[in-house]
Amino acid sequence: MNVLELAEQNFIIAFAIVVGIGLLQGIIMGKGIRSRFPSLKKHARMASIILLILFAINAVSSILKFAEPAKVTLSTLTIPTSAEEIFLLIINLLGINAGLWTVIGTFITIVLIIFLKFADIHQIARYFIFTISCIVLIVALLGKFTDFIPTSFQITLYAFYQIGITLGIFLITRRRESDVLSEIK
Repeated sequence: MNVLELAEQNFIIAFAIVVGIGLLQGIIMGKGIRSRFPSLKKHARMASIILLILFAINAVSSILKFAEPAKVTLSTLTIPTSAEEIFLLIINLLGINAGLWTVIGTFITIVLIIFLKFADIHQIARYFIFTISCIVLIVALLGKFTDFIPTSFQITLYAFYQIGITLGIFLITRRRESDVLSEIK
């Protein structure tokens, strides 16, 4: 019995763990965003709604790409002879040829990396986010470069993980904190 079969048998516990990991990762990222941009505390509702929309779009595009990964096989790869063919090969290998949702998801991911790079996040939390992200990346690469096709259970687990991240960021960034000194002035 492998881990996935065990998770399917205990699906309630598996969903709770996946949502918990997603929430924890979202909370850490939300705190990082709030610490990097303290002015968001004054406009917490609007900022959290914008972040909720952006991360929901990212979650949907990620789930769609996870559910039906664009496969790359050796038979489709050819030796490029022009700059355009090199560019197309790179785009295909990176998986950014899937349209608008992929571009939006990639943009949000890059912006998030930049936020977290400059955010005041404890080193252990950074390692946690990095480790979970590496695991997700490995599974995504397996889907792209092998014959691995995720089952509906695995897709649902991934969807709950993405929902956890989105809700974690939303719950942390929506808290409005007023500056006591600004009320005295």
